[in-house]
Amino acid sequence: MTKLHHEIKINAPVKKVWAVLANLENVAKYNPVVAHARYISPNREGVGAARQCEFKPKGSGKERVFEWEPERLLAIELFEHNWPVKTMRWWTRLHAEGNNTRVSQDIEYEMKFSILGKLMNALMMNRKLNQGVAEIFENLKKFTEEN
Repeated sequence: MTKLHHEIKINAPVKKVWAVLANLENVAKYNPVVAHARYISPNREGVGAARQCEFKPKGSGKERVFEWEPERLLAIELFEHNWPVKTMRWWTRLHAEGNNTRVSQDIEYEMKFSILGKLMNALMMNRKLNQGVAEIFENLKKFTEEN
């Protein structure tokens, strides 16, 4: 299991940051890999809320919430996809710092393909995912602060 950690300070109150993250379709506004996201569950909030993301340049994945604590924690898992991972889960936590918000995220994932997957992770996947999440966080900061 590979684990990653990212943090960023957003110049906006927790309530505003939560509003952006809790609307699962907003991911397309700050994640450059997501072309479009739409709800695929009847509920739009709470445990079990799910979305389908259409990726750039192609492909799609389905994700669902498995932990939900308003204005504190949003945890999502990738459950249907064509990525070379067996499992991927991430926990996004919000911490108030005055009128600002510290957003932290812990990601855990496990590659498919046994030894080949471990090699692919060491040579490429881990670095690309780290870079990608850093970019997503910068975009989340910009989107939240500007809207």
